[in-house]
Amino acid sequence: MRGQLSSKQSMVFNSKKPVFLKNPHNYIKEEHIQLFNLSSVIFVPIVHDQQVFGWLTFDQLGEEFDYSMDELTLLEQVGKRLGLYLSRKDDEVSIGTDIQLTERESMILYLLAEGYNNKKMAELLQLSEHTVRDYVSSLMTKFKAKNRTQAVVYGFRLGLLK
Repeated sequence: MRGQLSSKQSMVFNSKKPVFLKNPHNYIKEEHIQLFNLSSVIFVPIVHDQQVFGWLTFDQLGEEFDYSMDELTLLEQVGKRLGLYLSRKDDEVSIGTDIQLTERESMILYLLAEGYNNKKMAELLQLSEHTVRDYVSSLMTKFKAKNRTQAVVYGFRLGLLK
């Protein structure tokens, strides 16, 4: 629903609280009402610290409906929780580790995470299966992992895989 907002639309979309529209015809373009088969609709802003990330909309497939204050309060909390989640930064978490991988071990770890077996890794890296097995074993020893899956999990936890 892109485009310029009218003053009535602006009132709805600038609200930091859920807005219930029993009859959205005065606030939403007729083409959108027809396209989405709207009658009654609730707009729930997704907000955090005065920043609006977007809106959730609830309708009943063209059927008019009413709401309770408890429902609006719950929907407001949902919008705030989603806003909190969306506001989180993707800062890298640094985990102190002394584990150092060779370039080849890093490649093997990446291929393990992609689900390749020893034979396919050997083909891709032009190594023997025995050499790949030794690298996998070395990784498991460094991570103190009991199996290949656990080695991959440790690789993710230590930030060696993304």
